[in-house]
Amino acid sequence: MLDDLALARAVTPVFEAPGRARGLANLCYVDPAYHRLEAERLLARDWLCVGTGADIPARGDTMAVDAAGQPVLLVRDHDSIVRAFHNVCRHRGSILVEGSRSGPAIVCPYHSWSYALDGRLVRTPEVGGHGLHDCASVDKDALGLLPVRVSLWLDFVFVNLSGDAPPLETVVAPMAARWSDYATDRLVHAAADTYELRANWKLAVENYLECYHLPWVHPALNGYSPLAEHEYRVFADRFFGPVTHSYRASAPPETALPEFPGLPAARRLEGEYPIAFPNLLLGIQRDHLFGIIVDPLAVDRTRERLHIYTVDDGTERPAAERARIAAAVAGLAAGWREVFTEDIGIVERLQRGRASSTFDGGRLTAFHDGCTQRFMQLVARAVAPTAAPGA
Repeated sequence: MLDDLALARAVTPVFEAPGRARGLANLCYVDPAYHRLEAERLLARDWLCVGTGADIPARGDTMAVDAAGQPVLLVRDHDSIVRAFHNVCRHRGSILVEGSRSGPAIVCPYHSWSYALDGRLVRTPEVGGHGLHDCASVDKDALGLLPVRVSLWLDFVFVNLSGDAPPLETVVAPMAARWSDYATDRLVHAAADTYELRANWKLAVENYLECYHLPWVHPALNGYSPLAEHEYRVFADRFFGPVTHSYRASAPPETALPEFPGLPAARRLEGEYPIAFPNLLLGIQRDHLFGIIVDPLAVDRTRERLHIYTVDDGTERPAAERARIAAAVAGLAAGWREVFTEDIGIVERLQRGRASSTFDGGRLTAFHDGCTQRFMQLVARAVAPTAAPGA
């Protein structure tokens, strides 16, 4: 059990001035008790990204997800509305859905209690005895699936388990305004990939938030998007990360992918890569958007789910042109796969390094680690609020 003093010691150094600050202590990456506190005090109380609309594209589609260690079910209902429920039967608590499934109802595999896509309990076979499908002690109206607050932005699905976070549209408003030049309503889901890391989720995020490692970990990427062309920006309280001023499409020819229509010239060479705190990593360029959902599965185990969206510019194209674009999408996905898999080994090295009793969080540099420090501070304020300045 972690006491307040241990928490304070673990997080206080991250609030020092840039250039003097140290990172979070080792226990924040290796201690199961601390990991549970993060789930309870941060992930369950915030808007946590858990999937995309593309994961459940058709009416009746369902997908089981982990949200702050709790089983949650995403559902596309008969009206095509995305809903979320606690993924447990109201009878004996069995998990209702594992993986993905599609159908007109949600049926518990234990006793076949059935729920409509809007969560209503509609069928309880044999519940009162043989041939009796109702009983006085089971009030169907009171035993529907328990809802989870859910909202969407850019097709990414967010849930708020506590139910008391500010509205998602308010949270994302600053970034939505910044990206108003991009016709994001024209985005279509183009590709997806999944990566497993033997490391704490925060290390995956922290690695994403700095470009310092590009020349050594990503030499090919650095060849056409060099470190010197990157800087760091805070776009809003919960949105910050690197930007590049030399974006070049990774799949030649560069004109193969449709671009956002009407994009100002100043935007065409820019790429912006902010976190949507706490666990969605975003990247927007003139011809596509990607998002990486970072799933904190355990204190030392993380899943990253990459989703790539390209632009439907409304142009009718002949079959040969469509085939060329499909090939460009495949090349784009392969290029990002190469970059993101290159990160896995180094992030796992960071995790193994947290076993050293001599490591004190490391020195955070004023230039390259500003966004990393900001991320750590937001985590620390949620998990150990009394240790943060101004608490």
